[in-house]
Amino acid sequence: MAQISLSIKGRIFNVSKDILCEYSDYFRAMFSGNYVETKQQEIKIDTLEPDTMELILKYMQMGLIDLSDHSLTTIGEIAIAASFLQITELIKQIEYILDLQISVSNWIQIMSISEQCSYAKIEKLAIVHGLLSFQNMKPEYVPSIHVLAWYLSHPFLDSESEGAIFKFGYEWLLHHETGADALLIILGCLDIKRITPTELKEIKKLVKEYENSLAAKVVDCLYDLFDKNWELTCKSLQDHKTIICQNFTERVYNEVLNNIRNSSVRKLLYTPVIPIWILKDTKPEFLPHYLFSFTHENKFQQWLEVAEKNLWGWSIVSWGPSKIVLVCGEHGRGTGIYMRDVKVYDTLRKDWIWHGVHLPHRRHAGCAVIEDSLYMIGGVGAFRVVLDTAVIYDLKQRSFRKIAKFPDSIQNPAVCSHDNSIYAAGHKNIYQYEDQGDRRDQWKTVISTEIRMSCMRSYRKYIYCIQSYFSNLYRFRPGIDKKLELITCFSSPPSTMCNMRDNLVVFTRTVSDVTSVEVLKGDTKDEKPKVIYTERDTTIRVNEVAGSCVVVLESPPTEWEVSQYVRSYLQHYNE
Repeated sequence: MAQISLSIKGRIFNVSKDILCEYSDYFRAMFSGNYVETKQQEIKIDTLEPDTMELILKYMQMGLIDLSDHSLTTIGEIAIAASFLQITELIKQIEYILDLQISVSNWIQIMSISEQCSYAKIEKLAIVHGLLSFQNMKPEYVPSIHVLAWYLSHPFLDSESEGAIFKFGYEWLLHHETGADALLIILGCLDIKRITPTELKEIKKLVKEYENSLAAKVVDCLYDLFDKNWELTCKSLQDHKTIICQNFTERVYNEVLNNIRNSSVRKLLYTPVIPIWILKDTKPEFLPHYLFSFTHENKFQQWLEVAEKNLWGWSIVSWGPSKIVLVCGEHGRGTGIYMRDVKVYDTLRKDWIWHGVHLPHRRHAGCAVIEDSLYMIGGVGAFRVVLDTAVIYDLKQRSFRKIAKFPDSIQNPAVCSHDNSIYAAGHKNIYQYEDQGDRRDQWKTVISTEIRMSCMRSYRKYIYCIQSYFSNLYRFRPGIDKKLELITCFSSPPSTMCNMRDNLVVFTRTVSDVTSVEVLKGDTKDEKPKVIYTERDTTIRVNEVAGSCVVVLESPPTEWEVSQYVRSYLQHYNE
């Protein structure tokens, strides 16, 4: 077996030619072609690091490498070396481990590694993960102001408000002490047409210590335009140029005009998905279990079969913007054969993942998710016992633990998450789960009700509640209100509702073969829901006890460049 020496930045490695050719297309081409290296005993490579090459050679000699033992930085160095040396099998393994490790704290680093190594699929997955994880992002995860501007201005950034985006950028700037001029970069990242007067008022408070800066004057001007009920458009600004320049300055006017002209436009779309039965002349236990999507353009569309035909009492809940969790259920009524595993559907990868766990017997549970914790409350267990038990299942670690018993034994409790807390409706009260640590947890009564709520959803600062036998819509502010507020009525009894960020979408129960969809903005108490869709003689029925959610159904585009306005200010900051 011919031996050669590899000189990597002065460090010598003696290795078999055959092993190099077996694993590396780079060396195979080098030693089989008409190259001068074919006859050399020492090959010099200065583009790789010696420590990285040592790991690569160990992989070649052993035929395997446990990448999980190494830091992401080291994996990135191995990835660069593997791409340079064209080690196909190792590249596949690296792509696999990078995909598994993508998280809110490291997606930017994985994006960078993938970009350097031309891992297009992993790069896209990392970017999408980052865009859809904005609510859990922290300023310290962003390495530079250039990345910050690209991230905050991206059309598919998942944020409920422009105020939250500005606050994120403002906190980053404070930590990096960039000065007041950098505030103009953050303002240039916002979707001005989406911003509200309340958000601008909060932004004014944040930049108060920079009140003499150009950025603060721009914010004051935007707020003044809102106060005068002028449209935030280029035409409106140009029509009122004289007044604006009198109240501020021409420089402020030009800055606001350029800001509006180059404003980002948020494009991320959420789609409600609803469990639907397709009514046929057959027994209920043989009806297929589908999720339907609903959009203004396509109305109801059959989207995904979620469970076996005989699974009864299953529940779905969203886990982040792009995952749907299916849990619980009994295979046939009264069989005692339960679905005790957890299934997760990834809407971006278009694939189901079985967790391979063994949960307690349960069907018809109430479910909600906070970050990676799935709460399952109440339901029906073995021997048809109505449950007062509750568990938390860790969707990352794939383990569960019991928590304090729910005050009521209840089937299909309405459950929702709001401001990182879990709320659940009993027979006559709504409770909040409190975990004080040291195994001290409890369910605290927050609202008394005269009726049992069938569905609750967090929307803006309120929790909205419905009961499927009545047409009323109620709400309350956790920690503030002591009783439910009746705010409006629907045209038909509601079955479930979804928070679409800008409005609530409510799906009515089938009454006389009629299915309707109604929308509520929720801005005022006396607002009436708007019926946006009605279908008569329908063959579908909402499965109101299985839950509903909103998710991103299609992977958003990731190609994006910041506006010329933002680029002009970024020139002052070195990469």
